[in-house]
Amino acid sequence: MRDSDDSSVRSEDRGLLSRLRWLNHTPLHPQWFVRGVHRNRLRHLGRLSGDVLDVGCPDRALAAHLPDGCRYVGLDYYVTVTEFYATRPDVFGDACELPVRDECMDGVMLFEVLEHVPDPQAVLAETERVLRPGGVLLLSVPFMYPIHNAPFDFHRFTRHGLQRALKINGFDTEVIQPRLRALEVGGLIMGLAIGDACLAIWRRHRWALPIVAVLALLALLALLALLVLLVLLGNLLAWTLARLLPGSDFMPRGYQVVAVKR
Repeated sequence: MRDSDDSSVRSEDRGLLSRLRWLNHTPLHPQWFVRGVHRNRLRHLGRLSGDVLDVGCPDRALAAHLPDGCRYVGLDYYVTVTEFYATRPDVFGDACELPVRDECMDGVMLFEVLEHVPDPQAVLAETERVLRPGGVLLLSVPFMYPIHNAPFDFHRFTRHGLQRALKINGFDTEVIQPRLRALEVGGLIMGLAIGDACLAIWRRHRWALPIVAVLALLALLALLALLVLLVLLGNLLAWTLARLLPGSDFMPRGYQVVAVKR
């Protein structure tokens, strides 16, 4: 699975959000701070070589960015593909029981997967099983982020929990990078809460719009405009303060990890 700009909303809202996709890279979007997720993943792909398994691969976008010579295999859970993403992985499978031979992969990608499985330890054990010695694991997980792809959202992880789980399952952690400063996370959470309110208003009133009085329609549009303005101001304020004030990684959006099988 992947965290996308509409992964935390209902399926009936995806049509509306797809029409607003042009806002993704502007501070008008509730998830403006998430715009760098794909770029951050690309930063570590150079560590991969040989046979690479992408567990949870809805769009297969990472395949085009792997180093020359890599052989990409995309695997995803059947329910994820049919209910959340209209995509076609190379293989259907369960991350807790990978349909892959022992020690046949040189690299595994687990981006935004561990939070969606009932037993993350089993996934890491399976990942260790299919990797050759010295194989590279790239993974990412959320920490401060809404429930998404419900009801398949079970966990959140701290830095310490990740390091312990990786060590127990035979990995040495080389990089564990927090994503976003605390003030940026605050802006993201506020934007998401306001965005959820906008969607709730849309769900409640969209069928009534053709028959409501003009004044009521204008009032509704004014309220939505105000909420969008609050998203814009909140994003810009959080971005500015995060660069002016000191901070720490006590409240990251999530973590990006590079680990190696012992």
